[in-house]
Amino acid sequence: MEKSSRARMRGCRGSAFLRTLDRDEGGFTLVESIVAVTILAVGGFAVAQSLLFGLETSGASRQRLAARGAAEQHMELARALNYDSLVLDDNDPIPHSTDPNDPDYWVDQDAQTFDPDGDGPLEPEPLFRIAGASPALSHLQTPVEAGNTTYSIYMYVTWVDSPTDGLVSLGTDEADGDGNGEDDSDGKDVKRTTVTVTWRDTPGTTQGVRLLTMSSLFTPGTIAYKGADGAANTPPTVGCPTYTASGLDVTFAASVSDSDGTVTSIDWDFGDGATLNDGGETPTHTYAAAGTYTIVNTATDDGGDSATNAGQDCEIVVTTSGGGAGPDGSISIANGAAYTTQTQVTLLLDAPGPPDQMQFSDDGSTWSAPEAYETSRIYTISSGDGTKTVYVRFIEGGDPGTPSSDTIVLDTTAPDAPSSLSATSSISGSDKTVVLTWSAPFPLPSDLAGYQVWKRKTTSTTWQQVTSCTSGTNCSDTFKKQDSYEYYVVALDQAGNVSAQSNHITQ
Repeated sequence: MEKSSRARMRGCRGSAFLRTLDRDEGGFTLVESIVAVTILAVGGFAVAQSLLFGLETSGASRQRLAARGAAEQHMELARALNYDSLVLDDNDPIPHSTDPNDPDYWVDQDAQTFDPDGDGPLEPEPLFRIAGASPALSHLQTPVEAGNTTYSIYMYVTWVDSPTDGLVSLGTDEADGDGNGEDDSDGKDVKRTTVTVTWRDTPGTTQGVRLLTMSSLFTPGTIAYKGADGAANTPPTVGCPTYTASGLDVTFAASVSDSDGTVTSIDWDFGDGATLNDGGETPTHTYAAAGTYTIVNTATDDGGDSATNAGQDCEIVVTTSGGGAGPDGSISIANGAAYTTQTQVTLLLDAPGPPDQMQFSDDGSTWSAPEAYETSRIYTISSGDGTKTVYVRFIEGGDPGTPSSDTIVLDTTAPDAPSSLSATSSISGSDKTVVLTWSAPFPLPSDLAGYQVWKRKTTSTTWQQVTSCTSGTNCSDTFKKQDSYEYYVVALDQAGNVSAQSNHITQ
């Protein structure tokens, strides 16, 4: 009996052992299952959070893209207007808002100014409003709906003082920076259009206000930009003045220019102790005695920079009689040539002594500054075809002599081309003779000097002149009959100008 009970007990323990082995091989315990579910729950929550963050980020990006699109669309409204119509049409002053999330927070209602970058580096700028203007822009635009988000749109037009519209070296703005006759010294140079779009992260709530701002400058295209602080301004150029003397009375003509603006003042030092500030270009001065005087000019431009001719020794000669007491001499332009095609010519000069100085003039009364005597000098005659006269007078001991002069014809215009070039040919033995005929230029120039005939073998690229053909409207040329030549003719005038080519023919 007892033996049988013990056997059954051993059998039960064996069965429990087998069940334990079956459990280990076939699944989890309850504790292990709870742990696994907990880990899965935590991981699932993290994944859900990541998905939610991604959805929120994607939504914010879509909102910002929509806001930018609205801003660009409304900026195009400004670009569609001409410069004069770029104004706000609001009848009432734009109010200041006490809400920092409202763009009108940066409006000063009393001064009617707007800070376009929200208390940033830009100063508040005057709002440009014309009540009832049409076409024009409205400060508050119709809201834009995109999905379930509403975008509010604000537009501002302000005056801007451009930092590069003629700023002078002292840092003050020009009174008329764009040269239109209106006073721009209060900053009315260009206009700025600012578009600000606001929206909320969560539609229908007061949380998460977002803001996007876009600005663009508009100019009338007439402002002369010179660079901030005048750095890019080029000072004026000052040369020696010319003058006309009648005894002790002298009338001057300043030689000043400004490559990037205008000369605003010219100061004069007449060399006898007398000065004249801002005396203009053509002042008159009376000297107390005859003599040689050094003239100094100081010119100031609209950029605030100055220049002087003090180092150029700009001397003038003043006599009681107006001239004639000094030595006489002679002048020859281009060695006596009748014509020139260039405005720069060589003067040949001759005077006994030799004299101390010489002066030049284009009209015999307005003289250049005295300069050291030389037997030759490069001189620039006035432009424009026609007869040019150059005067010279020689100075000894401060007294000028009687002026002498020479003339030359400036001719820079070539004659018209000959026309209707044709040819007949004949063969004699191994030679071929071509007789060329053409029509003279029309109208016939009065200074026609003759013609040049040019030829080349049709197998060559080198042209050579037919030297026997220089006058008349026909000539002949002989060559080997097996060869073939191409011809053209040009006309020349007495100045050496060459016409265009006539038509070409081949023989």
